[in-house]
Amino acid sequence: MTDVAVATLRADQSLYDAFRAAGASGDRLAVVVDGDGRVTSTVSDGDVRRAVLAGHPLDTPLSAILSSAPLLVRSRETDDAVRDLFVRTGRSALAVVDADQRLVGVRRLADVAPELAPAPVGVLMVGGRGERLRPLTDKLPKPLLKIGGAAIVERLIGAMREAGVAECHLTVNYLAELFEERLGDGGAIGVRLHHVHEDQPLDTAGALSLIPPQDGPLLVSNGDLVTTIDFAAMLDFHRFHRSAITVAGVEYAATVPYGVLRTAEHHLLHIDEKPTSRQLVSGGIYVLSPDVLRYVPADRPFKMPELIDCVLRDGQGVSVFPVLERWSDIGSKEEFERVLFEFAVEDQEER
Repeated sequence: MTDVAVATLRADQSLYDAFRAAGASGDRLAVVVDGDGRVTSTVSDGDVRRAVLAGHPLDTPLSAILSSAPLLVRSRETDDAVRDLFVRTGRSALAVVDADQRLVGVRRLADVAPELAPAPVGVLMVGGRGERLRPLTDKLPKPLLKIGGAAIVERLIGAMREAGVAECHLTVNYLAELFEERLGDGGAIGVRLHHVHEDQPLDTAGALSLIPPQDGPLLVSNGDLVTTIDFAAMLDFHRFHRSAITVAGVEYAATVPYGVLRTAEHHLLHIDEKPTSRQLVSGGIYVLSPDVLRYVPADRPFKMPELIDCVLRDGQGVSVFPVLERWSDIGSKEEFERVLFEFAVEDQEER
């Protein structure tokens, strides 16, 4: 059992408060206590994201989503009993309470049953030409552009390393030699890097056919994203839902620049002036269970939506992990300049 290092919340605090508190905990878990300090419930990072998917805004009070039968471990529980609870619930961490309902510790899946959480393997797709950022990418691939003193791909590798990734595959094509020159075997950034060469552009999923079979989940990302996403939380979410694939979902807002007519037959009911439509779109980040690689055909272009369709047709589950952190695919030079400015301001504030 680990020492108590879990944030405590009240039921009248918000989902956003819980998201921040759970994220600050290495276990991605917070407990809810009453006025006497007794634990009444728990909330995990995944609980918050599931609530957001269900339509709850982040200012929703926790009382609206808390379970009346929270998952808690009694301090007297045996390791076997705790292991069974982890197997049944898909959780990665559980709060431990004493007979007086006081928090006394945390039990972790990684300590009790590490075989249920095999180490993830990273895959970064860095073979694209970055056409939208030309001429910046004429001589330097987009993933090697620097943001706040580090290349985009180095930021992604560092975030994956923090999520337990020790081995990462880079699928390279355009200016592949520059990645080898910059990153080498990964020793300088704390991971084992494998440079996987595409003989032809293989689209968003085809290069997965070049990855050898794996025992653990694959954490796959486009290599040109700037994001603060918690990869470990996404891996926990994937394991919790026992999904074949988990897709990162990013909210995209688009404003119609006109007044939209709401009608019934020939009657005008209302005019919405420049309404904003919000959609959840693919964020270019995925977790794949290892057996999903068998769906990827060899030596031909293959898109990630095609892979997802194959999995769905086979009756397997695909989950959506809502990204509540910062995310940008830097689709224009203006966006690149904006992200550069944001990181410059943050670096200045940290000094």
